[in-house]
Amino acid sequence: MALIIAFTACDKNETIVGTISTEPEHDEQCGVPSSNANYVYYENGDMWLRGGLSQEEDFKITDWQLDPNYLKFGLGRESFVALTEPEFVSKEEYPHNISEDEIVVVVYGGIETTKVYTRAVLDVHEVVNDEINGNPIAITYCPLADFYAVYDREYCGATLTFGVSGYTYYQCDIWDSKDGFILWDRNTESLWWPLIDKGVSGEMNDEPMKQLSQGIWKVTTYGQVLQTNSDFLLLKPNQSIDFEGEWVESLSQNVNCE
Repeated sequence: MALIIAFTACDKNETIVGTISTEPEHDEQCGVPSSNANYVYYENGDMWLRGGLSQEEDFKITDWQLDPNYLKFGLGRESFVALTEPEFVSKEEYPHNISEDEIVVVVYGGIETTKVYTRAVLDVHEVVNDEINGNPIAITYCPLADFYAVYDREYCGATLTFGVSGYTYYQCDIWDSKDGFILWDRNTESLWWPLIDKGVSGEMNDEPMKQLSQGIWKVTTYGQVLQTNSDFLLLKPNQSIDFEGEWVESLSQNVNCE
């Protein structure tokens, strides 16, 4: 299966077209893909990664740590739109039946109500910016790598808002060579690769992603949740998102790690 995409740099009047395999598996040697789009370009001495149909959406990656030959997809920022104000309902209010075998992420509330995020809803958004006990967190799920993680969003006195960059990346010695999504944060427009729990470009380059303790969250089944928790809320499916692509301008906090 292959995906054909095109990006147009409006002020350069050029179109880069690439055909990329959408299969997550790689050959035994885990080599460079046989076909790969040219997502990276140089301008005024800086390296840029195409982030959408307009150049304003591109990521500055002059200092980044990754090899562009191992990038895939390039669907553009927020190809899966992250939730920033997630809504929850009780199990009685949930609009669909949930199989007891459904995989879920549970974040235990302690003094607050425990929250449950079904894989079906995480599959739609891939990132949920939320909070628990007043602490900002990000629940993430990458279907290609079957990767789940819950992160702290507090950095240097600011609360980061994470989203999906539209790219995946793989490395032969990481996560069984599976493709894993690359995230970005709307505060600094830095890129992050969760499979190594680290920022890989921009202001947050080399900054560790702070996974919450496994005592606070876990991946389990909905049936197990029903057996062990009497009071919990479920992430509501089919949430509408009013988002017009004003990335950084809409944020009230800037990051200052100096």
